[in-house]
This record gives sequence, structure tokens and C-alpha cells, in this order.
Amino acid sequence: MINKQNRSKVFLAIIGILLVANIALVSFFLLKKDDGKREKRPDRKAMISAFLKNEIGFDTIQLKQYDTLSDRHKDSMKKMMDSLRSLKDEQFKELAAANFSDSAMNTIAVQSATSQKAMELQMFNHLKNIRLLCTPEQLPKFDSLFGKVFSRKGGDGRKKETEKK
Repeated sequence: MINKQNRSKVFLAIIGILLVANIALVSFFLLKKDDGKREKRPDRKAMISAFLKNEIGFDTIQLKQYDTLSDRHKDSMKKMMDSLRSLKDEQFKELAAANFSDSAMNTIAVQSATSQKAMELQMFNHLKNIRLLCTPEQLPKFDSLFGKVFSRKGGDGRKKETEKK
């Protein structure tokens, strides 16, 4: 009997150690996974700067000019996004006050489309200003490569969908 009791205690100890080890491993991988996401996602500005330097051939002066443009663009887009957030709150209140009538929804949809158009135009102007930094020799590279960089994710998705069919 003593032998069976000792065996039971040993088995319980082993089970306890394995349980603690499993919990430690799971928590380690969960914590490491979050840290990995932060490391894997590069800064968009740094990624574009590297692209402009390596693929288009920007020099240090052009890169400094790009940094200035990028900072200004980021600030203006942040202001625009903040404005849109407050506008969305107001629009929802208007919709609720109008009992979500068709005319109120159409009016707010037009307002949203106008805001979206302004954001798109601001982005296009930012790209135009980056393009203006290019030398005549860099323009063909910029025109052919920059669109591919921005549509790379969407392009891959479209290829996968057509391959499935």
C-alpha cells in the first residue's frame, strides 16, 4: 500500500509540474506573439522612405523633403480624421432625430461621400507632391512602381480569387 500511495503522490507531482509547464509555455507564446506583431509591422513612413531611396533612387535631400511632406500630410490627415469622427457623431444624431428616414440617409450619405472625396483628393495631392520631388530620370520609375506598391495587397488578393475559379 505504501508503494501505491507513493506512486500516486509521484503521479500527482508530475501532473502538477506538467500543468505548470503547459501554462508557462502558453503564456510565453501568447506574450511573444504580441511582441512579434509590433516588430514585424514596419513604420509606413520608413517603408516608403526605403522604397523611394532603393527603388526610385532618392538622394538624402529628396528624402528630407519627403520627410517634411510626409509630416505635414500626416498632421493634416489627422485633423481631417478627427473632424470626420465628430461629423459622424452629429450625422448619427441627425439620423436618429429624423427616424432614419430615406431622405435623411441620402443627405448624410452625400455628406459622407463629400468628406471621403476630400480625403482622397488630399491623398492624391500628397502623391503628386512626392512625384514633384523626382528628377526627370526618376519619374518613369516612380510612375511604374509606386502604384504597384500601393496596390500590392489588393493585387495579390485578386490573383488568389481568380486562381480559385
